[in-house]
Amino acid sequence: MPIIQFPIRATNVVTGLAIIVLPVIALAVKLITPGWMLFILFYAGILLGALYVLLVVMASSGFFGRRAAFSFVPAKRGRFAGLTHGVAVVLFMFFLIDGGDSDDWSSPFITVFGFDRDAFSDLTSALCGVSLVIAVGAYLWFFVEWVIAVRVKRRLV
Repeated sequence: MPIIQFPIRATNVVTGLAIIVLPVIALAVKLITPGWMLFILFYAGILLGALYVLLVVMASSGFFGRRAAFSFVPAKRGRFAGLTHGVAVVLFMFFLIDGGDSDDWSSPFITVFGFDRDAFSDLTSALCGVSLVIAVGAYLWFFVEWVIAVRVKRRLV
């Protein structure tokens, strides 16, 4: 049986790189206003690290190479799910309110734009929650799309 190989698409490579890099950018965004939530993120590092490793595996096996899994299926949904997850994680960190033991709580959104903390805290919290729900949902959607693509690839190769 011949091995099916496809040309390497630039859109797949860019999408894969974006999916891998966006969570790292999200962590950098969070460093604008460090506090206890950042400590909790590091404390939950084993779980988050395992989820990130799985994300890297899905992106690299799905988008890189001539036998990438998303080359065997229409990749629009997979690309959209992966990029939605990455953007939602960045937005989650951008809207996450954090602070130390003092009265210096804020979010990168409030800090960057110089908004009043009390006036924008409810909006920021709501946007943070919506972004978190979208990030988790998109991660699960990307996982399902990746599993489908890998199964199709294994049937054809």
